[in-house]
Amino acid sequence: MLLLILSATGFSQNRIRFSVLAEPQFSWFSSDEQEVEPDGSILHIRTGLQMDNYFEPTYAFVLGFAVNNTGGKLLYADSTLFEAGGDSLVAVPGVSIRHRLQYLEIPIGLKLKTEELGYATFFLQAGFNPMVNINAFAVSGDEVFDKENIQDDINTFYLGYHVGAGVEYRLGGNTALLGGIRWSSGLTDVTGNDRANITQRAITVNLGVLF
Repeated sequence: MLLLILSATGFSQNRIRFSVLAEPQFSWFSSDEQEVEPDGSILHIRTGLQMDNYFEPTYAFVLGFAVNNTGGKLLYADSTLFEAGGDSLVAVPGVSIRHRLQYLEIPIGLKLKTEELGYATFFLQAGFNPMVNINAFAVSGDEVFDKENIQDDINTFYLGYHVGAGVEYRLGGNTALLGGIRWSSGLTDVTGNDRANITQRAITVNLGVLF
């Protein structure tokens, strides 16, 4: 899909539009084992750029670049060893560990729009979220973890998917305000912990300006 988007961008004469985004999102973890349980969500900001390459008036390939600040809280049923900046720290059972993760994200997908109704255009969007981890910190309720660097315990590559809907409100010319909501979920494991498969989920409020 990525090659198809780049090919269409490079060789077609279709209309291309860009968006600047700053999006608040609630994120949390999901686990497939009781030994590691989710323990709440956190609020972060996702910022980035998005390119819509229209191959039909109401259909577009989507390619983006974003810094995704995400994470969540986990409870471990057993003592768990973390590598934190060269030191070894132990997560105590029953103590919530807040993970703060930062990724470089390159979302790809498809966007379907309606015809303009008044000044508004409604859209649906779906695709995949390939991400590369660039920062990972942990804070624990017992203060054993105090913004500790746990990047060695986080998988470098992460793949998820997203679906969303929203509205573009034209201000004049090609400029429009964007608003909407997006659901994201994971397809691969976030952590290197072999006892559970941890995936990331998020609800994002889409806010941006379209040019």
